[in-house]
Amino acid sequence: MSIKDCCICLCVYNNEEGLPYVLNNIKKLDNIFNTKILVFYDYSNDKSLSLLNDYNNNNNNMEIIINNDKKSRARTYNIAFARNKLLQLIRDKYNKYEYFIMMDSNEYSCIGNIKTDIIKETLSMNNWDCISFDREAGYYDTWALSFEPYIYSFFHFDNWECVVSTMRNEFTILLNKYKNKQGDELIPVYSAFNGFAIYKTNKFLNCNYSANIDLSLFPPESIKKQEKLTGKSIISRKTNDCEHRHFHLEAIKKNNALIRISTKSVFSKVENPRSGLRGPC
Repeated sequence: MSIKDCCICLCVYNNEEGLPYVLNNIKKLDNIFNTKILVFYDYSNDKSLSLLNDYNNNNNNMEIIINNDKKSRARTYNIAFARNKLLQLIRDKYNKYEYFIMMDSNEYSCIGNIKTDIIKETLSMNNWDCISFDREAGYYDTWALSFEPYIYSFFHFDNWECVVSTMRNEFTILLNKYKNKQGDELIPVYSAFNGFAIYKTNKFLNCNYSANIDLSLFPPESIKKQEKLTGKSIISRKTNDCEHRHFHLEAIKKNNALIRISTKSVFSKVENPRSGLRGPC
């Protein structure tokens, strides 16, 4: 397999604990990708920037954007802003790269040893435009997840705890169903991240991350269907959603992007200090 050009995008804020493991895993991708690491750094109270600079001094393949803009009180807006800045850098300088990867740099998502054989196998498949993965330590990123018929953000329903409980149960059934399939292990979804996702660049560069809900991006009648199924109503607030949902739904609408989840895990299981929801601040 030929070496592919790939930008690996990190949003870094107080990630001293996870960064060494994440950067070590990125280094292991050198036999698969010609990598350019793009980092959006928010001023932190730890050694995150020092770790990034040390890595770049030894590898010289990193570009760091230092955020000089005032941060919002809402985490969702900050992370959407950061990811959009990284996307703009790809548009400006790396738009010929075939792939880009969004990768979390926290202390739990991507710290287990990376399985390069799974990534090689994934790149040989052509039935996806964005692919994320299951996780040996357990699928945790339910908030970024949208699958039929649970497409709208569960946090934006009345009694969201009931909605997410049903959604998790249904997704576990779906995941197990595809794990038992022969020859077809990619789950079609509307949105998913789970800490690590690979994107085909040309399908996503005209899209943006947003914490605001755009109703025009949702399939017709899908919200009413979800309300009827759950017996709950959506709330009026259309802010503070997970930024990934807008990005993926926009790519589907504009470019017919295929958003998929692999039933395989890219990272070996380690002790997981966090579980449950990836919720708003």
